[in-house]
Amino acid sequence: MNYFTSMSQVLGFKPAAVKGLRLKQLQYFCIINVLVLGLVYGSSAAFFSKIVLIGKGYDASSFNALKIVVAGVPVAFLMHAGAALFVWVFLSAIGGKANFILSYFTMGVAAISLWPLALFVAALQTGSRMPFMMGLTVFFSLYAFAVTVRVIKDAFRLTQVKMAIATSVTMIYIGCFLYLWV
Repeated sequence: MNYFTSMSQVLGFKPAAVKGLRLKQLQYFCIINVLVLGLVYGSSAAFFSKIVLIGKGYDASSFNALKIVVAGVPVAFLMHAGAALFVWVFLSAIGGKANFILSYFTMGVAAISLWPLALFVAALQTGSRMPFMMGLTVFFSLYAFAVTVRVIKDAFRLTQVKMAIATSVTMIYIGCFLYLWV
């Protein structure tokens, strides 16, 4: 199965396609998806922050924009690794049947659903508070959440109840972690 067929099935809520992939394919698809996510986020952040930088009197040259774009890639990989670790810990505790590497790669495959969201998150981070922008952010957040939950549920072979419990605990923990961080 090729990349485009697999990703269209993942985005169409048919994550069973992920089961048919070999570990090497999962690895490549994960790297591609998270890399593109970082580039989309970095590019969006560079675009939206140029307005903020100019408004505050800073240099908004292309070199600064390039640094922001390049910084988006490691941010995406670090956030992906942290989320995969949280998910793996809580799903393993509830009886999920997967190792960390499988969790990491399957969440990376699901990261394709975050591509459109990265644009709106970058806009919100630079201070944009337009209602339309907020609405699209909520819509794409829910869509990415649904795709990711569906892929993880399938990869860990969990029932609906176990997945609901694990998702709730993970969301509470990540919410508390982000609350303390901010």
